[in-house]
Amino acid sequence: MPPKERNILLIYILGFVTFGIYILYWLYETKKELEELGADIPSFILYFIPIVNIYWLYRYTKGWAYVTKKNEGNAIVYFILFLFLGIVMPYLVQKSLNQIARNYKRQQMMRQRMSPQYYPGYPYYQRQQSPGYSNYPAGQFRM
Repeated sequence: MPPKERNILLIYILGFVTFGIYILYWLYETKKELEELGADIPSFILYFIPIVNIYWLYRYTKGWAYVTKKNEGNAIVYFILFLFLGIVMPYLVQKSLNQIARNYKRQQMMRQRMSPQYYPGYPYYQRQQSPGYSNYPAGQFRM
């Protein structure tokens, strides 16, 4: 099952209004989605145990880096960023999960042979062709 596409601004608003409780729910849900995509993240209960929650955040970051194909060495950099500037974590994680969700939906539509104009995130524009020019993209020519 693909990750759920969520509005990033709404995550911050709900987190502020609920005094951070929604962020805990969001962490739990994204942990489940990352595990479905192949990440190895320990139980969410560890997040509530002092000192162990730092380990849990490291494994969450490592799992997120694995799923989003980030370099394994960068997982430590992201962990430090998430640890000291936690406010950027929902943005970075949800942005990449939204991209994965859009790609999944696009692949499903391609399998159903739908027109590309209906793909999520696909900019629909009509290409106008001038008379005398070929259909070849710029930089390619026919001999």
